Amino acid sequence: MEKAKLRIACLEDEEEQTYYLKTVLDAYQKERDVECALSCFRSAEEFLFEHELSGHGGAESPFPYDLLVLDICLGQEAGEEEAECCDRRSMNGMELARRIRKADRQIDILFLSNLREYVFQGYEVGALRYLLKPVTGETLFPVLDLLLQKRREEPAYVLLPVAGEHQRMELGQILYLEAVGHYVRLHRTDGGTMEWKQSFSAALAELPPELFVRIHRSFCVNLMYVNSITRKNCFLEGGTELPLSRGAYQEANEAFLRYYRDQGF
Repeated sequence: MEKAKLRIACLEDEEEQTYYLKTVLDAYQKERDVECALSCFRSAEEFLFEHELSGHGGAESPFPYDLLVLDICLGQEAGEEEAECCDRRSMNGMELARRIRKADRQIDILFLSNLREYVFQGYEVGALRYLLKPVTGETLFPVLDLLLQKRREEPAYVLLPVAGEHQRMELGQILYLEAVGHYVRLHRTDGGTMEWKQSFSAALAELPPELFVRIHRSFCVNLMYVNSITRKNCFLEGGTELPLSRGAYQEANEAFLRYYRDQGF
């Protein structure tokens, strides 16, 4: 079975605090047999440059992470008092969190601080937790355990490279994918489409093979919505009919039967 994976972004300008986080994550990976992919940013500006938020209204996330770890007073200079820093800076961790929430209402946020007095500010943006620095296994492990539990209960997602950035799409919203020249066109269950430039084989490699099966050089279907398969066609819910190539019939039919057996039918 493939390891569970947590994608974490850390926004922290103190190298020592980042080191503590990496150390705890390394210990967590070994103890829980989980993969933790960590991306580090030194400022809100660096993070925003990497993840352009323009044009996003919160429907699909522009952030390819499961957890954002934010220093609530990001950007303070050496020797500054944290309270003073939070009063002066135009883009501290809390203000960045507000901008993030405009683009993504669901992504989990963990605040870090040297002071307890900011804990109630976390409720404003629906933070998952508020921890005092430095993080330890005792304080961080329960947060990561909670995150894994939520992941198991939530719908599965895939990240799509649309318009030069990654967007999150629930697997259950994908009806089928189509190769159109050098582009991939995704057909959603609501009738809409999304399109991006990528090889068809590379796009399909990102999808779980137990759920998606290629039926033609130009088509891949979500088995959740397959009604029937013949030697020449694949029929989907809603009346969509797609061609099925002769060489793909056996694999597609076996995958179709295996999927429904696994569902208890």
